[in-house]
Amino acid sequence: MQVKTPHGEFDVRDLTFRNRRKLHSLEIKSVSDGEVDLNKFYEVLEWVMDFAFKNPEDAFAKLDDNQIDEVLLAVYNEYKEPSKKK
Repeated sequence: MQVKTPHGEFDVRDLTFRNRRKLHSLEIKSVSDGEVDLNKFYEVLEWVMDFAFKNPEDAFAKLDDNQIDEVLLAVYNEYKEPSKKK
């Protein structure tokens, strides 16, 4: 799957049912009393990075940490709400 971001287009692994459930589990753990624990949500983004990219260091070599987070959020959002376009 390809995800377009302001920082370029990135090829990422497709999310399988099993891994979608794993991601959902991590999301649930990042919320307590309706509030998002940013440290735990960062763990969600780290999981997305490790799952989605074969070699994150190469994929993000020219980006700073904030740009990397923006890309990871775009991938996360694509995983959670895939495009309906075919």
